[in-house]
Amino acid sequence: MTNVGDPGSGANSTTPVKRKAFKHPGRFAIVAGGIVAVLSIFLIAGFSADTTTRTQRTPNGNVTDIAPEPNTIVPPQSAIIVDLRDDLFGTIEVCGPTKTCTPIPEDQLSRVKALGRLTFQPGTGKEITRYQPGSNTVVVHIERQTDPGVEIDIYEWSFTSKS
Repeated sequence: MTNVGDPGSGANSTTPVKRKAFKHPGRFAIVAGGIVAVLSIFLIAGFSADTTTRTQRTPNGNVTDIAPEPNTIVPPQSAIIVDLRDDLFGTIEVCGPTKTCTPIPEDQLSRVKALGRLTFQPGTGKEITRYQPGSNTVVVHIERQTDPGVEIDIYEWSFTSKS
């Protein structure tokens, strides 16, 4: 009596065992399709990502950075930050939803003159204690530090304040 499972037996020694390329072709197709889909998503996301810096998004060469971001919703006492080119000087006005503009006095601005950076933080004892609910516009009047009093540019953007 010969043992069928015995590799040395005469019955199986002449017949080669034929193997399928893929044991489960359906599973392989699903996994391969999933991998292709994930790679496609990463590829599309990589090419469509916004890799610009804030400096590139500001449309004015005199202004290098601003806060709050344009068209965002902010708390009523958020700081306004304007970063100008290092050789420039600026003053700020804030215009509420009624289009009434309030110039911010120099003594209420924090200023780093060497960097062209100015900041206004609303609060008690300030010209503006809190922004009015709705769309507020910041207007920056820009001058050269070497030629004070001569406005060379105006930059403005809006944000929304929610109380």
